[in-house]
Parts: sequence; C-alpha cells; structure tokens
Amino acid sequence: MTGISNAHDQERAFRSVAGRFATGVAVATALGPDGPLGMTVNSFTTVSLSPRMLLVCLRRDCRLLDAVRGSGRFAVTVLADDQREDAAWFASRGRPTGAEGFAGVAYDAEAETGCPRLTDGVAYFGCEAVSAEPAGDHAVLMGTVRAAGLLRSTPPLLFLDGHYAQVADLREAGVAR
Repeated sequence: MTGISNAHDQERAFRSVAGRFATGVAVATALGPDGPLGMTVNSFTTVSLSPRMLLVCLRRDCRLLDAVRGSGRFAVTVLADDQREDAAWFASRGRPTGAEGFAGVAYDAEAETGCPRLTDGVAYFGCEAVSAEPAGDHAVLMGTVRAAGLLRSTPPLLFLDGHYAQVADLREAGVAR
C-alpha cells in the first residue's frame, strides 16, 4: 500500500492482499425481536481451549450484532463446500429479515442457545456472548462455547481471493496437495 494515496485505492489494495489468506466460510446467527437473523462471515476463529472460546467479527451497524447484544447468545455454522448458495444468500444485504431470511435453508434451533443452526453445514458452535469490542468499522464478538458438534463429513467451503472455493478447486489449481 506504499505509494497509494487514495483511501479507496488503499482499501482495495488491502482487501486484495488480505484475500490471499484462505479462510473458512461460516454463518453467524442469533434470535432477534423479529425472529432469526444470520450473516455470512469469514472472520471467525477459535481463541481458547480452556475455557472454550471463539470470536467472530461483525460490522458494527448490522442487525445481527444488535440481536446478540440483546440476547447474549449466538451460533456459528461452518459451511460445507456445497453451500455456496447459502453463503451468498446470507452475505446479501437485500435478503428479507426474520423467518423469511431463512426460507429454503435447512436449519433448526441449536439446543444450548436456541439460535439457528444450519443443519447442512459441517460443524456448529453455540455460544454465550462475552464481549463485543469495537475494531474500526467492525466489532470483535467473543463468545464462550456452550455447545459444539459435527454435522456432516464433507469438506468445508473456503474463501480465497474474493471468491468461494472448494478444497478440490485448490488441488486442481496446484495450490493444495
């Protein structure tokens, strides 16, 4: 980003560089006053084994973060490599809210939190929110894991260079062995 003077160009350059780090794709969910809410995230990681904790980064202005602050609970479903449509749907800002936003998506209530869990994913976590610290235009949401489990033995969906990818895609491109 050295030598780039325009803020928009710097943001685009940063995004391009950061995009070289492959991440998993997940959907974070909570229950709001008008029903279930969810959004696609790739800024998700485990933090601690004892106690079991994870974090997810959410835009500070999103309804999901407000719902988590209200309920103190959230869930995260790690998506399977055949869930590109679900990833794109939950990433869309124009999707309906509440139950309409989950129409056509297989989900149930995660037992510990009551938050939506996408049942076609590969793994899930049910969390109690610990904190949501501001970090630029996002908040780092920390959670204590109250429940976790495997859903399907399918490879996870990946995100690399601004695109969804599958482990098989990377093998074919010679990136993964």
